Amino acid sequence: MQLKKITNRQKIFLLVIFFSVIILTAANVSARDSHLDKNFVSFYQHQGYEYFLKKDSLQWEIEDSLRYVYFSYIVYDNIRPEKTNWSNEKEMAFAYDVDERKVYFVEEDGTLKFLNPEGTIAEGAGYAAGAEKIFYLVFGEKFYGTYEEDFYNNID
Repeated sequence: MQLKKITNRQKIFLLVIFFSVIILTAANVSARDSHLDKNFVSFYQHQGYEYFLKKDSLQWEIEDSLRYVYFSYIVYDNIRPEKTNWSNEKEMAFAYDVDERKVYFVEEDGTLKFLNPEGTIAEGAGYAAGAEKIFYLVFGEKFYGTYEEDFYNNID
């Protein structure tokens, strides 16, 4: 059996393929995956972005009839993960009225904005599951209690 000689053009093509694989592998290894970091919990997704709260930033206090929960989060770019700025932490807070089963966004000036779990995205409906996760993480209790058991079992 006789081996066919590889041409220079084929050698160049193979080198390009080889180096492309090395570059792509290096890029994937260097991209941080927040899904693997146990300090991050996904609490909101919208238009290719995923919001991850930092569990070690969770703080809470009770004032009047409200339970306030404060935390830091990062916005992860699911479409272009390499564009995610891991040092750009943002702050957010929710206020929970346990008796009324209502959650509020705490604005920077301290005013409360109702998070309507049955409303539109603009009314905060997308944050309802995240608010439930955060309450469960902090207090170990269900807030709305309308989710399947797997929902609570999968909260890290």
